[in-house]
Amino acid sequence: MHLYGMLKDRKGATMAEYAVIAAVLILVAIVAFTSLGSTIVAKIEALVAGM
Repeated sequence: MHLYGMLKDRKGATMAEYAVIAAVLILVAIVAFTSLGSTIVAKIEALVAGM
C-alpha cells in the first residue's frame, strides 16, 4: 500500500513542472534581454542624459 501511495502522490511531479516552467521563462527573458540589450541601454542612457 505504501508504494501505491507514493506513486499516486503528485507533489514531486508538480514541483518538476514548475521548475520546467521557470526554466523556460528564464530562457525567454535571457533571449529577450540579449536581443534587445543595446536598445534598452540606449533608452536608459537617453533617459539619464535628459535628467
